[in-house]
Parts: sequence; structure tokens; C-alpha cells
Amino acid sequence: MIVDLNLKGSLVIVVGGGQEGLKKINSLLTQDCKILLFSDKTNSQIDNYVKQKKILFKKMKLKNANFLAKYKPILVMAATDDRKLNRKIVKKVKKMRCYAYAADDPTVSDFSHPSVINIEDTVQIAVSTGGRSPAMARKIRMQAEQVFKKIIKKEDIYQIKLQEFARSSAKAKIATPLERKKFLYSIINDNQVKQLIKEGNFKNAQKRVMEMLESK
Repeated sequence: MIVDLNLKGSLVIVVGGGQEGLKKINSLLTQDCKILLFSDKTNSQIDNYVKQKKILFKKMKLKNANFLAKYKPILVMAATDDRKLNRKIVKKVKKMRCYAYAADDPTVSDFSHPSVINIEDTVQIAVSTGGRSPAMARKIRMQAEQVFKKIIKKEDIYQIKLQEFARSSAKAKIATPLERKKFLYSIINDNQVKQLIKEGNFKNAQKRVMEMLESK
């Protein structure tokens, strides 16, 4: 079962600043969460993320998992090149009652980490083998990525963003979930909205949404 965990506003800790750590950070950057990295070294891309204030970084030599005790994360991802240390981290994290993941062994983790197709930081499509073969998940993801990037068009991305705007705006105006659902579908099917999105005129599409909402 693939679950899209809501990490918005929550603290996620990544341990390990190598290539695996970078992969995990990249997968988290679109989740609107607070990312804290612990490592004794980093690569240039991670250094850029730190400078851009996309992540927080604490440099330290890691020998055990005791440093985690002072934090309250929702998720900890162990991505060091030390297998024993990763196990210590997972053991500690599970005692802390938050989600644990070890990059080198999904069998000790609370979940498997799928290979993700990310389209404009708006649509994420996961390819998972349930931890059986991360290499094959990556291969299939690369094959599928080209197909999905042709299927999902710019208009779809705009519509998703417009739906987010409409849903937020409708909460104060439309009382019931069923009526809000009908309203959101009416936006998808509205010819004027379709034309504005096709033209790339997102601001006027938002205005059209507000006009439709005011008529309710």
C-alpha cells in the first residue's frame, strides 16, 4: 500500500550527507516540511540547499543515536554509509514513536521509499516494489517518467493549482463537503476557465473562480 504521508509543517530529520542523504532530501523538498540534516560532511548540492535556507544542517561526528532525544520529528531517515549506525538510529526512532526509515534496508523500516516521478513539484507518481528491488523501481520510474510527462500537460498543472485555490476559497462560502465537491467539478468543466488556463492566464482564471463562488 502506497500512502502519501502529510509532512506539511512537521520536522523531518535526515542522518547522512552523502548521495543517499541527498536523494532523501530531494524527495522531501516538495513536502513543505522542516528538514534537518545531521552529518559530519556534505556534498556541494547539500551545501547549496543550506545556503538557500531550504534545509537546516548540524555538523557532527555520529557514533550513536542519542542526539535525536532532544528533537520531536515526525520522521527520521537514516542514510549513512554505516549499517550499524543506521540500525541504532532506527531502534532509537521507534522508541520515540515516530516513523523510521533506513536507506540500506527497507525491512527494518516502517515503510518503503518509492521511486517518485515529480512533475513541476505538483504531481508525484510513485513506483514501488515494496522494498523488493529499489533498482528495478528506479528503472521502471525512468521508463514511466517520459510517458507521464507527455500525458500530464501544462493545463493539468494549472488546473491543480486552481483547484487548490478554489478549495481554500470555498470553505468560507460553501458549508457542506458535497456542495464544495460539486463546485470544484464545475470549475473543471467550465469552458471559460478552460480557455483561460489554455492561454496561461492564471490570474483571470482565479477571478473567474471567485465570480462563480460569489454566484453561489
